[in-house]
Amino acid sequence: MKTIVYLLPFVIGLLIGCKKEDTKPAIQSQTFEIKSTSSTTWKYFSFSKNDTISVSDPLSSTEWDLAFQRYRIKTNGGESGNGMGSAASSYLKGQTGFDALREVPDTTTFVADKSIEIAIQQGYATYVINPRLYSWFTIELATQGTQIVPSDDIYIVKTADGKYAKVWFKSYYSTTNLSGYVTFQYKYQADGSKRLE
Repeated sequence: MKTIVYLLPFVIGLLIGCKKEDTKPAIQSQTFEIKSTSSTTWKYFSFSKNDTISVSDPLSSTEWDLAFQRYRIKTNGGESGNGMGSAASSYLKGQTGFDALREVPDTTTFVADKSIEIAIQQGYATYVINPRLYSWFTIELATQGTQIVPSDDIYIVKTADGKYAKVWFKSYYSTTNLSGYVTFQYKYQADGSKRLE
């Protein structure tokens, strides 16, 4: 009987220790505003750096994950870059909101960048962008012309090196109502797994 009494604390300690090792820390939510006011220049963003970066050769660089030009967005893949970048919409049955998306579903279909024709003020033009991310907003009539209004869609972005982030585009205007200031919230999974919480 003494042997059982002495071993019991040891066994409990092992079980508690295993549980602590299996617990992974929560991913921190980040919010970033990118000044994307130019109609000719792209701004490049890296999830791992949580910042914009300078890129001399975007087609061959795998340092960037997203690129912004006004409301147009690229991922580093397909026709836009040499990385594994792509994007998908997250449609979860009966669940909405940023926190509802807890992991990348196995059935997710990612879309790579390609040339698409989009409407501009002068008519139509062809841009290489991510078609899935082009739905992050709607254009609505406002008292002073048109206004870009973000959707409530949450997107899954595959980064240049094949990792994952969930992204919610929240605004297109600065605090002083200037256009081209894209604010987005995201959680980036640095360990390469599909967990997004």
